[in-house]
Amino acid sequence: MESSSSKKPFRILSLDGGGTFALIQAQVLDDLFPGEDGHQVLSHFDLVSACSGGAIVAAALIEGYAPREIFGLFDNPVNRHALFGRLPWYRSLLQLLTGVFSPSSPVGQRFSTDGKLAFLHRILPVMGSTSLQDLHGILNDSITSVRARRNEAVRPMSFLFVTYDFDRDRARMMRSNVSSPAASFPHRQQRATLAQAAHASSTAPIKWFDKPAEFDGCRFWDGAMTGYNNPVLAGVVEAIALGVPRRDIGVLSLGTSTVFLPEQGTQGIPDALCRSRAKTGFLPELVKVGKTIIADPPDAHTFIAHLMLDGGLPLDVSCCPYTETAVVRMNPVIQPIIDRTTGQWTVPAGWTVEEFRRIAVMDISASRQDDVDLIRRLCDGWLRDGWHNQPVRGCGIWTSPPSQSPSPTLQNTDRLCEIGHRWYSDAKAAWTALSSQ
Repeated sequence: MESSSSKKPFRILSLDGGGTFALIQAQVLDDLFPGEDGHQVLSHFDLVSACSGGAIVAAALIEGYAPREIFGLFDNPVNRHALFGRLPWYRSLLQLLTGVFSPSSPVGQRFSTDGKLAFLHRILPVMGSTSLQDLHGILNDSITSVRARRNEAVRPMSFLFVTYDFDRDRARMMRSNVSSPAASFPHRQQRATLAQAAHASSTAPIKWFDKPAEFDGCRFWDGAMTGYNNPVLAGVVEAIALGVPRRDIGVLSLGTSTVFLPEQGTQGIPDALCRSRAKTGFLPELVKVGKTIIADPPDAHTFIAHLMLDGGLPLDVSCCPYTETAVVRMNPVIQPIIDRTTGQWTVPAGWTVEEFRRIAVMDISASRQDDVDLIRRLCDGWLRDGWHNQPVRGCGIWTSPPSQSPSPTLQNTDRLCEIGHRWYSDAKAAWTALSSQ
C-alpha cells in the first residue's frame, strides 16, 4: 500500500470556526505562503471547506486578500467592533439579567446580525455580491492563470461553506460547484452570494448574534451548530464524491486553538493550570451546550478523516507519535507544558499563570485589544514550538496514577500525541512533503 505520507495531488484546505481566533489561520497561511495573495494561496489547493470564522477567512482569500492582510482585518479594532457589533442595552437584557445571577456564564444575544452582514459587504467589495456559482468560474479563471505561471496542469478548484438551515434543522453546504455529486438532487443554482454564504456560516446563536442570517427566503445559523466547526469531513466527503482516489487526497486542517486542561487534583500539576469541575444548573448547562459546537465533537472529525483516507494506527504508546497520515492538523493547544530543566508542569515561556488562565477561557468574540494581543502571542509562540500542536488523536494521559510514582514515559508530552504532529514545525514539514510538486 502507498504510504499515507507520500505526495498528494488533490489537496484540501479546511478552515475551522473560531471568531477572532481565526487570525491564527491567517498567520499560518502567511507563514506557509509568504508574499502570496489570496488567489495564489488558493491555487495550491483543489478544494476549500470552511465554517464560521474560517468561512470569513476563505471569503477574504477569494476576494484576493493576502493572508497578512486578512490578519490585519482581524487585528483592526474597528473591524472587530463591526464584526461583533454590540446591541443596545435594551436589546441584550437577557444577558444583563443572567449575568447578575450567574456572572461567569451569562446567556443572551449580544451582537447585531445585520451589522455583521454590512461588515462583510464592506470588506468584500469586489466578490461579495457575486453568487457562489458565478464565483466558481471567475475564481478558476484566476487560479488557472496562476498555475500556468508555475507550469502546472489545469485542474478545477471549488469551495464550500458549512451552514445550519434554521427552518429545516439540518446541515446545508453552500457550494461553488453546484453540480457536485455530493449535493442532493435536484442540483439547483446556488443563489447565495459570497458575503451571504460567509454570513450564514458565521451567525452563532444563543450567546452571540440576535437572529439568524436571512436571505432568499431561508434562515441560517452558524455552521458549527451542525458539528462541523472543524469542517475537515465535509471536505473529504466532497473529494471522495468527486471520484478522487483516497490515496491522492491530502488535507491541511487549520484550527483556531483548542483548550485541553487536566482536571483539578491531577498529580504533579498545580490547580491553577487545571480546569475546575463544571457547575450544573440551567444557565451553566445552557452555556456548556453552546460551547460544545466549538469543542471536542468537531475535533474528533480529524481522526475520522484520517481513517477515511486509509490512515494507520499505532500498535502501542511506544509507537507514538504516529505520523503516517494524509491529514496535517495545525492548531495551537492551550495546555500546560513540561519545563525541560525542572521537569515540572508549567505555563509556556513568557506567560504568567494569570495570562494562561485568561486565554484558556477567552470568548471567540474577543475584541478588546489586550485580549487580541494574547491571541497573537499564543500564535507567535506556537509557530516557534512554544505551545503544543493539536494531534489527530491524543491519549489524554497527564501523569501516572496517584498510586504510582511519576513515569518518565508518561511525562514526555510527545506521547500525548498518538497520531499527528506534536509541534507546529513538524506539521509544517509534513505538509511540505505532502504538497510538494
